[in-house]
Amino acid sequence: MADLGNSSQADTAHKHKMTSWLTVLVLVVASVVLGFAMVLQSMPLWIAGGVLVVVGTVMAFAFKIMEDAV
Repeated sequence: MADLGNSSQADTAHKHKMTSWLTVLVLVVASVVLGFAMVLQSMPLWIAGGVLVVVGTVMAFAFKIMEDAV
């Protein structure tokens, strides 16, 4: 069998924080809500989705989620 060497990527893995995943979850839920709002032509759902987008964006800046990709 060929020696594949050390294939561990532990030292090259991205950092991650639970707050980053929570922010992504909020933005995904916002996208789903806005999708339903468009299909159902529902103004309350549209407003709720818009609020979630704003909350997710504020969370993204506050938690500096883009620094996890460095």
